[in-house]
Formats: sequence, C-alpha cells, structure tokens
Amino acid sequence: MKWSKNSGLVSIAALALSFSAMSAAAEPVTIRVSYSPASLKTLYETVAERFMDMYPEIEIELEAPATSYDELVQQTIMQSIVGQMPDISHQGLNQIRTLADRGLAVPLNDLFNNDPKWDEIGVPEGTMSYAAFGGETYGLPFAISVPVLYYNVDLIREVGGDPENLPTTWDDVFNLSRKIDAISPTVSGHYLEYTNNSWSFQTFLASFGGRMMSPDESQIEFNGNAGLRTLELLQNSVGHGQPALERDQARQAFGAGTLGILYTASSSLAGFERTASGKFEVKVGQFPVSSAAVSLPAAGNGIVMLTREPRKQEAAWQYMRFAIGEIGQQIMVETTGYTPVNVRALANPDGLGGFYNENPNYAVATESIESMTGWYSFPGENNSRIIRIIENYTHDVVSGTREPASALADMTEEVAKLLPE
Repeated sequence: MKWSKNSGLVSIAALALSFSAMSAAAEPVTIRVSYSPASLKTLYETVAERFMDMYPEIEIELEAPATSYDELVQQTIMQSIVGQMPDISHQGLNQIRTLADRGLAVPLNDLFNNDPKWDEIGVPEGTMSYAAFGGETYGLPFAISVPVLYYNVDLIREVGGDPENLPTTWDDVFNLSRKIDAISPTVSGHYLEYTNNSWSFQTFLASFGGRMMSPDESQIEFNGNAGLRTLELLQNSVGHGQPALERDQARQAFGAGTLGILYTASSSLAGFERTASGKFEVKVGQFPVSSAAVSLPAAGNGIVMLTREPRKQEAAWQYMRFAIGEIGQQIMVETTGYTPVNVRALANPDGLGGFYNENPNYAVATESIESMTGWYSFPGENNSRIIRIIENYTHDVVSGTREPASALADMTEEVAKLLPE
C-alpha cells in the first residue's frame, strides 16, 4: 500500500480492504487512547466498553490520564520522540494545532470526505472547524464546554433575588453578589475563574467583541480595548464579592454551598449537582455578553488520530465515528456536563432530546452552540508557553500586584517574542 505524502493516510479503499481482511481473520486490533483529566475516567471507560461491544474485533486500551490538556499535549510530544505515541488522543481543542504544526496529528479530510455515511453523522461544519487549520481538519470535536454561570438558588432567595430572572449583565451579577457576600463571613458572593488554559481570558475578551490575533495572524489584537476591559472586569470583580481563592478552591466552595455565583465551564455541571444534592439547588445561567453578535470560544476536546499504521487507522476511524455519533454523545452528556457536538443526537426525542427536556440545567449550554467559535491556539511551537504567560499576568491583576493597562502591555510584549516571525 502507498502512503499519501500529504495526509499520512492510505487510500480509503485500501483501508477498507485492510479492515475487511482483519475482520475476516478475526484478528483483534488494539488501539491505545489517551485523555485528560482523571475525573473523566468513567466517561472514557464507558465509551470504550460500548464501542467494544459493537466492534469486538477492536480492543481499546486506555492510557493513564494526564492531569490537564497542557500536560497531555506535552506528554504526547515526548511520546513521539521515543516512538511511544498512542493511536488516538482526546486533546484540548486549543492544543490540537500544536500537534498539527509538528506533523504528529494525521489530517482527516480524506477520511470524512470519502466516508459514504459521513453526511449522516450529525456534526455541523461549523463545529468541525474547531480543529481545522490551513484547510485541513486534524481532529473531530468530541465534547465541548460552554461558558456559564452557576447559581446557588438558596442563597439567591435568602437575599431576595429571583431565580427565575437571573442577571444578564456583569453589573447585575455584581449587585447580587454583594448581597450574598453580606450574609455572613463564611459566605462569598461570586467567583470568576481566570485560570483555565487561557480559555477564561479568551472568553471575556470575545464577550467584549475582541479576538486574540488578526485573521491572518500577522499581529496581536488582544491588546486593544476588549483586552483592557477584560482585565478591568477581573480587577473589579475582587471588590464586588470575589474571595481570594484559587480555581479549585472556588469550585469546592461552590459545592459546599458557601459561594453564591460561579463562572466556569458547563462541563462541571454533573459534578456540582452531585455535590449539591440534598444541600442546595443549583441553577445554570447564561454568560453575559456585550452583543448578541458575539461568538464565544468553545472549550473541551477533540479526537486526534496519531497512528500511521493502515490497519490501526481504520480501527481508529471507527472509534472516532462512534465517539461523536449518537451513542457516544449520549454517553458523554449523561456522564458529564459537556455539551454534545452531534445535532442528530440533540434532536432525538428518545435520546438526548428527551434528556434535555427532563434536565433544563443541561439545556442552557445547548442554546449557545450555534454562536460558538473555536478555542484559539497560537501558531508555532510556543502555544503552551504563551498560555502560561497570559494566565500569570491575569493572576497578577486579580491579586492586585499589577494594574490592567501595564499588565496588558507587558503581556503583549512577551507573547510577541514567542510568535513565529
């Protein structure tokens, strides 16, 4: 079989023949899959088990989970150096470009363009663009997170708020937060997450109409008015009921019922509902934006093919199609708070359609799907370093050691040095 120099894929016909021969001989193929974080272990185990039930000739071997998307991409790069890469990896949407630029991720256009049943899969073209760079698609979006606000309904009612009319602006959020913060010294008003692989910074930036770089990526654009408003909002947040906590501490406080409002990803919903069960009611609200035309970045992960072996590529494609198909997406939603990428699954009244009708908190995130955009990844090999720089300066502003304007200027200068010339 001949390899395609451009794609790293054998022809679809050759793959089909290879897979047919493999099935006829009943020789199992083992596919190694990596993912992050450990809290999603049940999700990936369940997807793997259901897949192997349907495809007994393919065995899925899950690697030990990485602690974060950033660690996962660095781990994958190291594995490539020693020839130990997994066959498939569920990479953060903002890290897939790093693998593509290094020539590690296999482009998928030939696969889905020649798949006779691809049009029936149910993933919109706009969603597919989340993992597309330079005209090639390098990953299939699997699970996305939408920015949302979580509310402790009991605390809202205690201060005379109306859970049926949640805040729609940051001024309204802060006004409600101050009332909750005044309940007692052990209760805090709100917490806006600002460290999340720079997703939070990108989300606030986009909500004010900004973007990270120009469309042709020739210049930085996060240093404009939207970037300044982002840092000013985070600075002001501290004076309106935000406690001096780290991200995980704030999540624990919300789960314990001592934090009134929390901005984070929709994927945390299942965990918060489990933690709050029997103690207080959780309600999900929309993330405030400056305009209805705003597109916010979707967090989450996409499935990347790394193997270059023909037989494994066909088996990997079967797994990838299953994971983003109706069964895989239903497992994903019911196991986590992630938002599905499959619109056919959403429309199925006997599947996710019925689930969302019965679980309105989960449905809030789906209302934003059409307006979402990709989680930006910087060009070149320094994406992870740039993410850390942005988070460090954001932390300085929130902690009060830097003013927004000077932090933004210095952050811009440091990021510029790490971009390709």
